[in-house]
Amino acid sequence: MKLTLGAAFATFYLPLGIQVPYLPLWLQHRGLGPQEIGIAIAVPLVTRLFATPVLGLLSDRLGRPRATLTALAAMTCVSLTLLAFSVDPWLIFVVCGVIALSWNPSFALLDSYASRQALAGRADYGRARQWGSAAFLAANVAGGAVITLTGPGSVVVWMVLGAVSYFLVTLLLPELPAPTPAPAGAGPAARLPRWLVAGILAVALVQASHALLYAFASLHWRALGWSLTTIGLLWATGVAAEIGVFRFGTRLMGAMGPHRLIALGGVAALLRFGAMAFDPPLWLLFGLQLLHGLTFGATYLGMVELVARGVSEQRSGAGQSLAAWTVNLVMSAASMASGPLWVALGASAFVASAGLGVAGAVLALALGGGAPAAYPQRSGAGGNTSAPR
Repeated sequence: MKLTLGAAFATFYLPLGIQVPYLPLWLQHRGLGPQEIGIAIAVPLVTRLFATPVLGLLSDRLGRPRATLTALAAMTCVSLTLLAFSVDPWLIFVVCGVIALSWNPSFALLDSYASRQALAGRADYGRARQWGSAAFLAANVAGGAVITLTGPGSVVVWMVLGAVSYFLVTLLLPELPAPTPAPAGAGPAARLPRWLVAGILAVALVQASHALLYAFASLHWRALGWSLTTIGLLWATGVAAEIGVFRFGTRLMGAMGPHRLIALGGVAALLRFGAMAFDPPLWLLFGLQLLHGLTFGATYLGMVELVARGVSEQRSGAGQSLAAWTVNLVMSAASMASGPLWVALGASAFVASAGLGVAGAVLALALGGGAPAAYPQRSGAGGNTSAPR
């Protein structure tokens, strides 16, 4: 089970490692201009805000999370294949939106599936999730060499192959047993505890602190005269640190608890982006990139853990999807604000990123009290309470 779950995360993030850096090259190869490329990238950001909570609720209603993952993987394979044959810009826009309807909700649903396996003692979430980051990094590095040989027109083909490999792995995952039915009146709309809401919002703020980094860091570093190889190594350093945090995430969680782990990520954002606002020398920037393991990895782990503790198994998919939706919404708002901030302040705009980190840390600590030290009763009405493993 542990090996298969790690393979699921690896194959799921493999096509993403191709998409993020190289899909714009494919769009340009198809003849799209800068504005059209911007639309093609923005469309999935909109459709995922609709699809993520809906698919989370549907997965819980069906009660077959593994089958849902497989069905969404098949839909992703089909829609990516259609994209590979698309030429007209409007068709590309539509297909990109369709892809997001099945692919993006799978992030939260795979997290939900993995956290339930971890709760049952059949897997370690962090150690399984690390293979997703490792595959993403490998695809970033190897993808450049492969696409140089095969041409930009092959980008989507490699994404299709990655998606097919994920589909095949999902067939090997065991289906989860149906949880005990929830009692009457405990539907998806039941009120979430304050500590869970505060934790999700805290994660959203810390994750949104990365918006400026994702949008403008590479451009800024290039303008400073640093080579593409150096810039690639800077990004790789951050992902490597993220893998390390996932690797030892269970120990960190046991030592700190989710709210303190989220707060640690917020403090790390203060240090990381506060220093970046002053254009630090390259040697220091590599050190700051190591903090990505905390600003992203620690807060991500904290969020998945909080949802696992705060909702019953009947609502696991909806809970993880709601958390992901909240993070995506706040990140989208921060991304929209990042352009005007950068134009007005340049690198000094990273002060705003540091502020988001502080806000997330304060929220996690101030309102995060009351979270259980163990998972809640899973039946929703009674039964044994299980401690985290």
